[in-house]
Amino acid sequence: MQIMAKQSGDATAPSYEVLIVGGGPCGLAAAIALGRCGVRTLLVEKHPSTSFHPRGHVVSARTMEIFRTWGLEDAVRARGIPHDRNQGVVFVRSVVGEVIGDIQTYADRQRNRQFETYGPSAKTSCPQDALEPILRRAAEGQASVDVCFGTVLQDLRQNAQGVSATISSRDGTRRDVHARYAIAADGARGTVREQLGVPLSGDGALGNQIGVYFEADLWPWVADRPHLLWWIYNQTTVGVMIALDGRRRWTYNFGYDPTKNTPEDFTPERCADVVRSAIGVDDLQLQVKDVRVWQMQARVAEKLRVERIFLAGDAAHPLPPTGGQGMNTAIGDVHNLCWKLALVLKGVADDSLLDSYEIERLPVIRFNVAQSVRNARSMEAAGLGGIMRTHEDFCESDIDRMRDAIPGQREHFEYHGQTFGYAYRSALVFDEGQSAEPENINTYDATAAPGGRAPHCWLKLPEGGPTISTVDLFKDLRFTLLAGRDGQPWAEAFTKAASGAGLRSQAFVVGSCGDLLDHLGAFHDLYGISPHGAVLVRPDGHVAWRARGTAPDIDEAMNRVIGVFASNQGRRVAAHPSHHQPEVSA
Repeated sequence: MQIMAKQSGDATAPSYEVLIVGGGPCGLAAAIALGRCGVRTLLVEKHPSTSFHPRGHVVSARTMEIFRTWGLEDAVRARGIPHDRNQGVVFVRSVVGEVIGDIQTYADRQRNRQFETYGPSAKTSCPQDALEPILRRAAEGQASVDVCFGTVLQDLRQNAQGVSATISSRDGTRRDVHARYAIAADGARGTVREQLGVPLSGDGALGNQIGVYFEADLWPWVADRPHLLWWIYNQTTVGVMIALDGRRRWTYNFGYDPTKNTPEDFTPERCADVVRSAIGVDDLQLQVKDVRVWQMQARVAEKLRVERIFLAGDAAHPLPPTGGQGMNTAIGDVHNLCWKLALVLKGVADDSLLDSYEIERLPVIRFNVAQSVRNARSMEAAGLGGIMRTHEDFCESDIDRMRDAIPGQREHFEYHGQTFGYAYRSALVFDEGQSAEPENINTYDATAAPGGRAPHCWLKLPEGGPTISTVDLFKDLRFTLLAGRDGQPWAEAFTKAASGAGLRSQAFVVGSCGDLLDHLGAFHDLYGISPHGAVLVRPDGHVAWRARGTAPDIDEAMNRVIGVFASNQGRRVAAHPSHHQPEVSA
């Protein structure tokens, strides 16, 4: 959807509220999030289609929760590798050769009941060439979003009123567009960050890699070995092979020494020979589909906002693949930003609310980048460097040390604490003093302390209604208050305050006679409140405020909390106060 607005320099230029530069997972996720909030959005992507190379593949449980609230979880899981082919990590001399060691992870949630207490959605592996079309269709399905692939950003300007850009399509047609804000999601090689003059800090040269996307039927050798990752170590090649479907589709990433080879040296024919060495079958029939040259780096932008332009994803934080945090961190960025943009654009909140994006996300980004580097360095120190090393670095004498070191690499591949355990700190969080960083990488201790992700808890609708997760309640522009079984005064005060401020809201009393039933009897203890307490959850699923019990003046307390989100000026978002069935559909 677009409207024609009178703009300086071009009276016919289409006007949007947000311009997104970049159509990878980050930009597409931003378009979906904004579209679901009714924000007029234009996405431009220079490539004519979504990614052909599988590239990233890890979709964390938290990202799957976000997809769940957008109605995309089932589609993503259906395109991902089947769970029975995603059974851990193995370290080998070659696919058909000696096993050095392995790490069994818990991608198959049926094998780990504890995992089910973390959330309603399981981590999956869905390669980027399969994921991006799902996200693109969802973005194009938003009535307020225009998606333009094959469209190049020629320039981007901003002033106090908004941003202006000149874009051109593949046939050479140029046009000017205007928006109130812009999101730069154009990747590590994008130009917007550089044009803004925002420096990156960190290590920009951790290693040079070749990524080979190939097809070969490896069923005779992998049928009884359903590993997701195969770390290869031999005298010919050192790298990591990733199963994309568990049988025919694979990628193999390996390091090279730029003082000895150039990217052009790695022809499809040479890469096919390298892959055969990794598999250990000299006459293997295979087809190299694509060869991608890339550089492993760990850098973070010094700021995420320059006036009306926001940096997100790899444009702000190219990070190593060790831990699979890249795409997930990117989607976390826009999941934090887009509801805030919508509040400002709809006149509910002041522009200063948007400063919280950088304040909240930068610590998370820095932690994820640092942990990815720790994973890479830990592998390297143990002789398991993989793509941090080349085959020239491999020594047979390292094998025993590698065997001993493999069990200590678990947090590289299994990191529930990192996925769920971080917390935001800003003026939008009524802090209780807990740490912003996860206390443990491997394990997650659920808490409803302000700033953290609101814990998953199974609830039921009354009178035989379906079972839902609390996660299903938190989405789009909706603020949600969950009150204890005797917390009706909090629900009433919240509904009144939110309605007066123009916030979309819903309030539920959780208890045997409440709006939602506590399905397993865990809610009050999990959320750390008495029957008279309440918790307020932001649209992004993070806790904003918690009252463990009642208060002397509930109305005053609720008005104070709501006041940090609403400026009480300008046009209002239609409020939806409720004490009835929640909206849990997409």
